[in-house]
Amino acid sequence: MKLDSRQFSKEAHTALVEIKSELAVTYHKKASGLVQGLSTYISTWGLHRLSGDMQKFLGGTAEDTRYKGKVYQKFLTKLKEFSCADFDVNDQGTLIHMPLRKYTGSKSILSEQTY
Repeated sequence: MKLDSRQFSKEAHTALVEIKSELAVTYHKKASGLVQGLSTYISTWGLHRLSGDMQKFLGGTAEDTRYKGKVYQKFLTKLKEFSCADFDVNDQGTLIHMPLRKYTGSKSILSEQTY
C-alpha cells in the first residue's frame, strides 16, 4: 500500500495538535520525543506491543507515564482511521490475530513514511 506522504504528515500533525490539548504542558516535549521514536519502536516490537503498553500506561497511577498511554492511543486511533485496518485500538489481541498481510500492511505505512 503506497500512501501520499503529505496526507500522512497532515494526519500526524492533526493527531499531535489534538493530543497536545489533552496533556499537561510539562509533557509536551516528552510526548514529541515519544512520537519521533514510534517508527523505531514499532519496527522493533510491533503494533501489538504498542497496544499493550498503551493499556499499561493508561492504567498506571503515575501521571508521568499516563501521558505515554494517551500518545500511543491517539497514534493507534489515527493509524486505524488512516489505514482503514480493522483492529480494536484497545485490544492488542485483534492485532495479534490479524492476518499477516493486513498486519504487515499496517506496519508498512510507518516504514514507508520514515525519513
